[in-house]
Amino acid sequence: MAVDCWSMCVSVVLAATTLFVLWWRRYVGSFSRRGIPYATPLPVVGNMVAVLLNRKSVPDVLVELYHKMAPHPYAGAFSFMIPLVMVRDPDLIRTITVKDFDHFTDHMDFINADRSNLLSQRMLFALKGKEWHDMRTTLSPAFTTMKMKNMFMLITEIGQQIIAYLDGQTADYGVSAEKENLLTLDMKDFFTRVTNDVIATTAFGVKVDSLSEPQNSFYRMGRELTNIKLTAVGYLLSPKLMQLLGIPLLDRSATEFFRSMVIETIETREKQGIVRPDVIHLLMQARRGELNSEEAGKEGSTEPKGKRLSNDDIAAQAILFFFGGFETVSTVMTFCSYLLATNQDVQTKLQQEVDQVMKKSGGRPDYEQVVGCQYLDMVISETLRMYTPGVALDRVCVRPYQLPDTEVCRGVQLRPGEIIWIPVHAIHHDPKYFPDPESFDPERFSPENKHRIKPFTYFPFGAGPRICIAQRFALMEAKVVLLYLMSKFSFQVVAKTPVPLKIQPNKLNLSIKGGAWIGVRRRF
Repeated sequence: MAVDCWSMCVSVVLAATTLFVLWWRRYVGSFSRRGIPYATPLPVVGNMVAVLLNRKSVPDVLVELYHKMAPHPYAGAFSFMIPLVMVRDPDLIRTITVKDFDHFTDHMDFINADRSNLLSQRMLFALKGKEWHDMRTTLSPAFTTMKMKNMFMLITEIGQQIIAYLDGQTADYGVSAEKENLLTLDMKDFFTRVTNDVIATTAFGVKVDSLSEPQNSFYRMGRELTNIKLTAVGYLLSPKLMQLLGIPLLDRSATEFFRSMVIETIETREKQGIVRPDVIHLLMQARRGELNSEEAGKEGSTEPKGKRLSNDDIAAQAILFFFGGFETVSTVMTFCSYLLATNQDVQTKLQQEVDQVMKKSGGRPDYEQVVGCQYLDMVISETLRMYTPGVALDRVCVRPYQLPDTEVCRGVQLRPGEIIWIPVHAIHHDPKYFPDPESFDPERFSPENKHRIKPFTYFPFGAGPRICIAQRFALMEAKVVLLYLMSKFSFQVVAKTPVPLKIQPNKLNLSIKGGAWIGVRRRF
């Protein structure tokens, strides 16, 4: 009996080992059989063992892989169990994301992996093929320059709200306040509360003040919605297991909270005829076919038809707007505040421009004046180059596609389902394109210099038709908030400020190791 049990155990182990070897050969062979150079992976974790062990951040691993793969225009990499073709060459990136976009229309099936959340599958980011095209066509007119102007005043109200809060916090700091009397803030927490309030008013039609009321339900639910680090890793490793265990990617209670809020707002506005210049109103207009893009009406223009939006479609886009804006814009402003605090010459020059605008406008600049702040734009552009929230782009091959010949492989054909990976952070930090890339230098984006930047080496919002639909809004929000802050306050390094800056390795979102602790001093 014991011999039979032992024989059975040996047979099971041998069978499991055989299956593993066969799987491993297929896994690694996806590149080796075609002669594509690749970074040797480890089982299950691929090239991400340093990320899993919290030794390195995803951006740092990207840079490491990017340089390891030089000088190849493309090479293989493994994000946990997912094989990816990392594209390093700007001209090939242009071809894939723009010229041959019809072969790469989709994103990775990440959000859709959670089949339990039908609402997340309606988000623009998650849609594929024609369904994505129709939704994008419907939504694009809601994010034109004119529509941004209409929402501008809602954001300026938040800018003024921030100033009022900080004025209250620093009221006792007189002209002779010493350095230790600086108001020290975790700027990531500060700016997530700010972006929360911006999204609340511009996307959901709700007025909140998360700085003065830190535990308001809108902010708490927003934190729950965006806190997906562990579940995201689980879905990357094994989406089927996560579904089997009943673990959702997005918190169900938070999703339902925002869904109910959107649908109730729509019903109330339709019954009472309420009009408010926010995203929900624009999406309601889109549903009624009342929006036209900026191309509409021009001679020879043909406006393509989109799709009819359901209440859940509108709720899904509003939640995506929250999900994107809550973290990404707050991340940009967090890093920008750090870079200004550690580069006082840049901050002084920026404040000179801000002071001129505020003086000219009587303290209430309009949309054109804010957008026209040239140096502010340069500062934000350089921040986005150094610390882009979207550290990599992905595209899924949907039709057979021939990659160009290289010195080591000929005529590699991508099959439908294979994934392209574009290492944005690594390209932004390549000294070949941006000399002295670790130096914060807004002059790279001056009118005299920005035309020298090689096309498709700078893409903080993505590239091609799937570029971020809300990039105008994100830039407008960052500019308004920073302009109001710089008009009244200065950022300074304090004892808690981590110098030099390092990326936190155990966070899904880009963040500063040791916390973004910055001193805020009132200007006199």
